[in-house]
Amino acid sequence: MLFTRDPPHNKNSHRLKMKGWKEIFQANSKGKKVGVAILISDKIDFKMKAITRDKEGHYIILTGSIQQEYITLINIYAPKIGAPKYIKNLLKDFKGEIDSNTIIAGDFNTPLTSLDRSSRQKIRKQRLLMKN
Repeated sequence: MLFTRDPPHNKNSHRLKMKGWKEIFQANSKGKKVGVAILISDKIDFKMKAITRDKEGHYIILTGSIQQEYITLINIYAPKIGAPKYIKNLLKDFKGEIDSNTIIAGDFNTPLTSLDRSSRQKIRKQRLLMKN
């Protein structure tokens, strides 16, 4: 399986096509270049039950089965502004579909630490403090 954001598509086709990937599920916005996709390899026997696509292209949710095991796949591309709140609300909205057989992946646009958002000067200052 491959979870991607901003799937490439040309003017003539809004559907991504790649050799070796029999099932390709996309959610794209109309005007913007926002979109997500979940690609299922030819080697995986995935049977889709349902699909939920965001009109803005920020998420896609697939439910189905692999080897008779129920699975939910969620790919999220959070907006740059307000990402933590967006993700929290989205997961809250789909709480009923999320269980131990759920895979959630994507670009959450949230740093792991405050250093990830700091300016270069602050990072250098932090490194100097750590060396001393």
